[in-house]
Amino acid sequence: MMSCSTASAPQSGQSPPTEEETVVLLHGMGRTQASMLVMSKRFKDAGYQTLNFPYNQASRSLDKISGKLIEFIKEKVKTSRYHLVAHSLGNVIIRDAFRKEYPPGLGRIVMLAPPNHPAHLAKRFNKNLLYRWITGDSGQKLSEEEFYQNLPIPDAEFGVIAGDKGQKLTFSEPNDGLVPVEGAKLEGMKDFLVLHHAHTFIMNCK
Repeated sequence: MMSCSTASAPQSGQSPPTEEETVVLLHGMGRTQASMLVMSKRFKDAGYQTLNFPYNQASRSLDKISGKLIEFIKEKVKTSRYHLVAHSLGNVIIRDAFRKEYPPGLGRIVMLAPPNHPAHLAKRFNKNLLYRWITGDSGQKLSEEEFYQNLPIPDAEFGVIAGDKGQKLTFSEPNDGLVPVEGAKLEGMKDFLVLHHAHTFIMNCK
């Protein structure tokens, strides 16, 4: 299903989509749509249409952002089938949006470096005023056990790509610098891949 370069897109030697399909991309916390441009080009080269969902986690609640994602898909996706590929916080937004109702046609979901369990660093800094100001409601949610207990598991085929090129200062287990490998795993995933890459630019690895 997955490689780092194009996630669920066909690999060399495989045929492109038999009919037009769209990949909706979601960036991570503190990033912008620009962080997903390399991946967008790779999907386009593989025969997919792409859309880059814009959001600012500091200015809206997670619930409102996930609602905007549903609206974005309804308004922008013009193909009968679409897929979701997200980095970091974008995956939490995708999962939260399952509280609503995705439009028909949802295919695969690829999660890049997803914090699928309460984030260690978010727990450590959630009382810090600067952290709270920068990350907003979403940053607080990443530290809450209760939030994760009620966060939906995708009702669609999904795979996870984790990184292990992290640091040992705050982690005692393999990690990508922000998310431990075990913290990226999620019940129900069809595929799981670990790459020797760090969190911030894992979406650009080849």
